Amino acid sequence: MRSLTTVLLSILCLSTFAVERDATNLVKSSSDLLNISNTDVFILDQWELSKAEWDRYEELMEGIRGRLSNPNISPIEVLGIHARTDSERSHYARIWARMMREDAIRVLRFQRAYDVAARALQEDEPLIDLSLLPETTDPQDSQLTKADRVMVFVGLACPLCDIVFDRVHDRLSELGGIDVYFVDTAVSDSDKIREWANERGINANHVQTGTITINHDDGLLKSIDPNGPSLPILKRQRDNEITPVKLKHLPLYKD
Repeated sequence: MRSLTTVLLSILCLSTFAVERDATNLVKSSSDLLNISNTDVFILDQWELSKAEWDRYEELMEGIRGRLSNPNISPIEVLGIHARTDSERSHYARIWARMMREDAIRVLRFQRAYDVAARALQEDEPLIDLSLLPETTDPQDSQLTKADRVMVFVGLACPLCDIVFDRVHDRLSELGGIDVYFVDTAVSDSDKIREWANERGINANHVQTGTITINHDDGLLKSIDPNGPSLPILKRQRDNEITPVKLKHLPLYKD
């Protein structure tokens, strides 16, 4: 039979081995945490990825994905494209869809803030002082009257178009009417055009009575002025005749 001393020594050795093993595991865990910290925990949290997922993303970017894709492709897209199961693919798709939606909301909020700031600056000081344009010796009949309708050719992404239209709109009572033509839109852009009209303060009654019309260009500008200048472009319609209107012909500022 083994002596009591031998048994006690065996138990002591086993205990010592267990303590050393636990201490080694603790050191290894601490080392792993230190390594994760060094790879930037902030980035992992930002993309909602684990260290293992980030390592897989970097490994994929070293292969064909890194050669085929834009260097700015997101880790979520990379992992989703190379998902190993349907559930994994759906997981990354949900994360990416939510992130894109949240970013779209941020962009729209900033765009609204920018629009407000831009309008405030425009009210304080016009972007272009049209009163500084040189005087000309154009004939008297170039002046616009109640007998004239002004055709304003504009684009949705054209800040100068907005400024010129606003000035023309301010003189609506002195004109026969205004016809707005969008040269860069399609039927699918109706909501954008409606939003543009609301931002410009167009009265619904003026639209209903035809005092102001809002139209798709549908090639009209090219048919009457194929080599015309850049937007905005103004035309005068008088007695079924269409003639150019220069900005200096239009009294853009109220007396």
